[in-house]
Amino acid sequence: MSLRPTQPLLAIPGVYVPKRYPKNIPKTPHVYRPRRRFEALSKIEHNNERRKPKKALKIEGFGWQKPAYFKSAFLEIPARTKWFTPEIEGFRYPSVLNAAYLGQYGESIVPLEMTRSVGNNDDGKSAQNTFERMNAPLSLLLQHMTAAELQDTQLYLAQHSLSDLAAPLQEDVPTPTDFFAALHSKGDIYGSSLWMGRPPTVTPLHRDPNPNLFVQLAGKKEVRLIKPKVGQELYERVKAQIGETKGVASMRGEEMMQGKERELLEELVWSKDTDKMNDAIMHGVGGFEVNLRPGDALFIPLGWWHAVRGHGKGANASVNWWFR
Repeated sequence: MSLRPTQPLLAIPGVYVPKRYPKNIPKTPHVYRPRRRFEALSKIEHNNERRKPKKALKIEGFGWQKPAYFKSAFLEIPARTKWFTPEIEGFRYPSVLNAAYLGQYGESIVPLEMTRSVGNNDDGKSAQNTFERMNAPLSLLLQHMTAAELQDTQLYLAQHSLSDLAAPLQEDVPTPTDFFAALHSKGDIYGSSLWMGRPPTVTPLHRDPNPNLFVQLAGKKEVRLIKPKVGQELYERVKAQIGETKGVASMRGEEMMQGKERELLEELVWSKDTDKMNDAIMHGVGGFEVNLRPGDALFIPLGWWHAVRGHGKGANASVNWWFR
C-alpha cells in the first residue's frame, strides 16, 4: 500500500510540517585534487593464476609500448614456496626465508652489495651511506636476512645471473617460455637475475637495454616508471647539475648507488616534500606506479625508466628476464 498522500498537506497553525522535497540542500564544497604524478598501473587480464597444464595461456590487452601489471600470474613458480614460507598461513605476505632449504647451497659464491650507515643527523637519521661490492658465500646473506634485529650494515644480492645458481635452484626459477610466447615475443632471452635481501632495498632510477619481465617472489616492492623521453631529460638534467656530462644509466654502477646523483634522482622520483614535488612536476616527472606482491609480475618496455623500492617486513626477493 502506498503511503504517498493523494492531496497536499494542509498547513495547521502552530504545527511545523517539513517539505517532502527540500530545495535548499547545502552543496558539498568542491575540493581540488591535483592529478597524481604517478598513476596506478592497471592490471592486465590473464588466465595464468593456477592455470591447468593443458589449458592455453591467454593474455588480453597487452601492448609492447606500455608497462603491464600481471597480478598473481606467477603463484606457481616453485621458488616462491620452496625458498620462502608465509608468516601467516594462507597469506602471500609477509614471507619468511626458508634458510634450511637455501642453506644447502650456502657455500655458493654470490655478488653482494654492502651499504653502511655512517653518522647521524640531528633527527637521528643516517647522514651518509657507504657502498661497496663484494663476492661472498650465500650463507653470509642468509645469516643477515635471518638476524633478529636490523643492523647498520645492509646486504643485498643484486643482479645475480640465474644461470650461476646451483642446478636445483635454477629449476626453482624456470624460464617462463609460455608466458613469453603469449606476449608474442621472439623468445630471445638476453639475461636473467635474482634480487634478494632484507627491506628496505633500493634500485635507483635507471633504464634497461632490453624489455624486462620482473617477477616478485617474496615481500613487497613498489616500482615507479617514467616514459623514455622524460626519463632521459631528467637524467641529463641531474648529470649537468652535478657537473657531469656522461653516464651509463643502464648499468648498476657505483655512481648510481651513492653520492649526489642518487640523492637528486631519488628526490625527484620519491620525495614528498612540496617544493621538490613541484620541481618534479614542472619538469614533467611522472608516469605509472605499481605495488608488487609475491606471484605478481611487471612488464617494463624497452627504454622506460624505473626506480624500485623493497619495503615492509620479512624476506624480499625478485627475479627478472631481459628478452625481446
